[in-house]
Amino acid sequence: MSLSDIPVKPVHADGATYYMHPHPRSPFSEAVQVGGVMYLSAMIGLDGQGRLVDGFEPQVRQIMSNSQAILKRYGLGLEHVFKTTVMLKDMTHWSAFNRIYKPYFHPTRLPVRTAFGVSDLAYGAEVELEFQAFVPHGG
Repeated sequence: MSLSDIPVKPVHADGATYYMHPHPRSPFSEAVQVGGVMYLSAMIGLDGQGRLVDGFEPQVRQIMSNSQAILKRYGLGLEHVFKTTVMLKDMTHWSAFNRIYKPYFHPTRLPVRTAFGVSDLAYGAEVELEFQAFVPHGG
């Protein structure tokens, strides 16, 4: 059983809905919905067993796959993503990142984006992404 197979129970508090991370020792929520916005925790390219996949491009593809699965769990998809934050360990991967990332989205509905270089990421990852998605009709 992978982490994506573990059901996530929502916790409602003070106008927000917290979807706890499926790993019981995780110190953060997988996602939090406030009004019509779903905020996903930033993620690196971990496979279903929690291991970092090897290489920049496979990490980007794994993150995109994981984000699709998480969004689907909450009745959303990449078409609902309106904001992406990109953290690159090596900014020379900028063009490769764009080449991989862009086809995941409709060409006329590309999310706004913030991107920056970082000196290091958890587990030695080469890229980390964070997504914000709108929830149609406020959820």
